[in-house]
Amino acid sequence: MTKYFVAMDGGGTKTDAVLFDDTGRIIQRMIGQSSSPSALDGARLRKHFTEIFTKLFSKEKPSCVACCFAGVSGCDHPLLRERLTKVLMETLPVPTEAIQVDNDAITALWSGTDGSPGAVVIAGTGSIAYGCLPDGSRFRIGGWGHLVGDDGSGYFIGKEAARAALRAYDGLEPRSPLYDKIQAHFKVAAMPDIIPMIYGTTKTTLANLAPLVIDAAESGDAAAIRILENSAMHLNELIRAALSRFEEPDVPVVLAGGLWKAKWLREKATEGIHARLIRPEYPPVYGAMVGAVSERGNATLLTKLKAALD
Repeated sequence: MTKYFVAMDGGGTKTDAVLFDDTGRIIQRMIGQSSSPSALDGARLRKHFTEIFTKLFSKEKPSCVACCFAGVSGCDHPLLRERLTKVLMETLPVPTEAIQVDNDAITALWSGTDGSPGAVVIAGTGSIAYGCLPDGSRFRIGGWGHLVGDDGSGYFIGKEAARAALRAYDGLEPRSPLYDKIQAHFKVAAMPDIIPMIYGTTKTTLANLAPLVIDAAESGDAAAIRILENSAMHLNELIRAALSRFEEPDVPVVLAGGLWKAKWLREKATEGIHARLIRPEYPPVYGAMVGAVSERGNATLLTKLKAALD
């Protein structure tokens, strides 16, 4: 009898959900808004998942689901995990034998290791290191949010870029081409006009400056290079801290998140690192699929799922 599974990866900006079966067939995949239980109240969370599942089961509706695995931002906290589990139980449209809720960092890790132990360093809007040791125990380093953490992240880079631009406006440091890029990005007549835009919106406003900084650094902009070198230092610290938790050599370290696409930053951040660095070929939702089937030794099924995601 065919078994069906639901896998979800829910980050701070989007939710990627897949309905698939144990033959490796992907029945439906849909991408929606963030499903973080820390950002949505109970009613909105239920509405959100009801909409996701309505679309996910629109093509085919099995009589039951063997497992629903959801890797969602912030859900290593027991209260948030319990809350989300309850919402999933209420909104899944068919009987579900097992519901597993975990942190989205574990799905990012498994997307590169097929469920094997290792570490992941996520560098996107935020930053965090997360790992699973051979004995099954786990750890996290960082990921404390943009106010007190997320060093080296896209938000960190954007914040430092805005700070450099305002210091240049005040005559406290030289004005570089990055200054003009930031002014053009925000479409303002004067640099101080960015202040209400920064303080009146979400952290992604500053994180969206990261590509400008990377482009400027690759063109030799001194201010941008300084900012990226600082970011790389923090990411290098995260990798080293994660590796220090392992006794084994040749630890797989998955580099997940949009910042790792930047070759200049990636090379700086991994200088002197002795580990098996992995840039995942498949999205984090694949890691949730690995968690859902709970058959990490079933290489044939995982190979079929990878092919279906291509």
